[in-house]
Amino acid sequence: MNKKYGWISFLLIPLLLLFRIFFTSIFLYIGTYFSEIKIDFSKHFKVALIADFIYIISGVVKLAKLVLFKNVSNLQDLQYTPLSIMSLFEYNTVDPVFIYPLSLLNVFELVYFLVLASLLVIAIKESKHLQPIKYGKSLQLVVSSYGSGLIIWVLLVMFVSLNMA
Repeated sequence: MNKKYGWISFLLIPLLLLFRIFFTSIFLYIGTYFSEIKIDFSKHFKVALIADFIYIISGVVKLAKLVLFKNVSNLQDLQYTPLSIMSLFEYNTVDPVFIYPLSLLNVFELVYFLVLASLLVIAIKESKHLQPIKYGKSLQLVVSSYGSGLIIWVLLVMFVSLNMA
């Protein structure tokens, strides 16, 4: 059955990536809209797309760490997230509902917020009819808009995890 339907996973990966980028773009757009900063959705999408390369770097670091330094013996070993709060704990000591939120609290997520803020400053500066904003204001905007969306997403994942358990 895996051989017959394995090709579907190759279709799902780009769709999930586009969904994540679209999700980020929408929440950034909502944040800039309420801040009365009018830039096109396409610029938000471009900002989210470029910032998403942080996750590629995260994946490369994870792969290198797993291949070079970690003995992978089961699927639970693959849940490892480098430089996260979850890496400080043993997986069997943490309630499964909290594994995803603790894995999400990592250095790469922090860098993602910082890169989103700096790219948003650049996107606003490129808009000729807008007054440029400072990095601090942009970071505050990213934390309030994308951060809110991320909290909603984490709560949704935790809710589904509780119902599946």
